Amino acid sequence: MIVLENVSKAFEAEGNSVEAIKNVSLKIGRGEVYGIIGFSGAGKSTLVRCINLLERPTNGKVFVDGVELTALSGRELRGTRKKIGMIFQQFNLFASRTAAGNIAYPLKYSGLSKKQTADKVRDLLTLVGLEDKKNSYPSQLSGGQQQRVAIARALANDPGILLCDEATSALDPQTTLSILKLLKDLNSKLGLTIVVITHEMQVVKEICDRVAVMENGEVVEEGDVFSVFAAPKRRITRDFIDTTSNLSKIYALLAEDNPLVRLLPGECIVKLKYLEKDVSEALVSTISRRFDIEANIIFGDVEFLGNAPIGGLVLIVSGKGRDIEAALTFLRGKNVGVEVIASGGPAETAERIDAQRGVEVAGVF
Repeated sequence: MIVLENVSKAFEAEGNSVEAIKNVSLKIGRGEVYGIIGFSGAGKSTLVRCINLLERPTNGKVFVDGVELTALSGRELRGTRKKIGMIFQQFNLFASRTAAGNIAYPLKYSGLSKKQTADKVRDLLTLVGLEDKKNSYPSQLSGGQQQRVAIARALANDPGILLCDEATSALDPQTTLSILKLLKDLNSKLGLTIVVITHEMQVVKEICDRVAVMENGEVVEEGDVFSVFAAPKRRITRDFIDTTSNLSKIYALLAEDNPLVRLLPGECIVKLKYLEKDVSEALVSTISRRFDIEANIIFGDVEFLGNAPIGGLVLIVSGKGRDIEAALTFLRGKNVGVEVIASGGPAETAERIDAQRGVEVAGVF
């Protein structure tokens, strides 16, 4: 549905050329919910504006539904843009128009009669769950309700694509979830292709099928959401995961020598990560029984993407060195990522576990 070929965008600033987008190529399938994630300044908002040519690329080509937008005349482009809806962080509603008036605005030159327009506005209000807010002004609506009006307005011309530029960043967590559920429902009911620009990891986890990670104007990692988040290849992706994971707290506790992580002889701290979609075995209890070790969970962060578990556990494991080694080998055989973070001796446990650590870390990261 959307193809970007070697797209770059440079801006002139005080006599200097600044590259906001650098040679980005992407393919987004019809009916897909595709996330583009990155920290502030990564270039993701510029990239999404290149899709509908609100920003014309300096180099490269943009195709939407088989049509090369970068080759169209201004008039042809304006006609094509009607099939690409867009919503923003700040809603961008007309304060002087009611909810119905805002939704009707894009239909002004559509050729519809007043009755047809009124019927369509009513249907769109119902679609976004605001049928009772027809005559309300933006100032009378909550942030979530305003975004629903903005979504309805973006759908007025029956687009095949909806671009969402930080559409939930101004909303509280509960309202964010309701908007994401609405977008997912619209994707299912209307077959919309949705592109979500965000700096929030949770947004991507909730709604997206695939994700691209941007850094310094480049796409540095891309794939289905589970694969990217379960086994990130780039540091920037791991940093994003850490923003929503409890597992990273272990490093702060170790740095401050917290009593919770002070190890006794024969103990070590192990971080486990799910790397496969079909992991369902009770692994912690299995290794405790099979290898005669104790495994105490001190952190856990496991959630589901669809039907697949993602995340991991941090354990304090105690026992004989050879039994711990055997347990870790067993876990790796189940395609679980294993990182030994710290060990408390004695020499047999500490030295032999640490000897394996480089291999285990390399296997996960």
